[in-house]
Amino acid sequence: MAVAAMIMAGGAMQAYGQIKQGQMAEAEGKFAKGIAIRNQQALNRQAKAEMEAAKIEEGRIARKEKFVKGSQRASSAKSGFSLAGASLEVLTDTAYQFSLDKNLALRRGMFRSQELIERGELVMAQGRWARTQGKLAKRASYLSAGGTMLMSAGMAGKAPSTDYTLAVKHGII
Repeated sequence: MAVAAMIMAGGAMQAYGQIKQGQMAEAEGKFAKGIAIRNQQALNRQAKAEMEAAKIEEGRIARKEKFVKGSQRASSAKSGFSLAGASLEVLTDTAYQFSLDKNLALRRGMFRSQELIERGELVMAQGRWARTQGKLAKRASYLSAGGTMLMSAGMAGKAPSTDYTLAVKHGII
């Protein structure tokens, strides 16, 4: 009976270890998902900051444009020329160039922001995947532990009874 009990005890310990491994895998997946959530939030904050920085840069360019245009108008007025012909072309070109600069600043900010948002979504997907793997590992550990217990029970049933073997050896039976 002692051999069967040892087989069953060994199987129970192995099953316990398998269940603990599954629980640890689940905890790791949960932790990875938590980190992914925090990382995604940080990337979203950074994306928002990029857009705000782009708007500030656009405003800075617009302010510079006002000074340049004012200077051009003052130079034109000082020289006695009207705002027609070449003077008007220069003002139009200046407005066009500053418009391009403002749009480029906003576009850069938008692309950086979108890149950060997409990176955050990827990080979050990885976190969700880690959590799913942890859950699956936990579920598999229960199945594995059940199989171990069944195998131990089967082996214990086939083990020779130590008490019977000793009785035959000593001539009691």
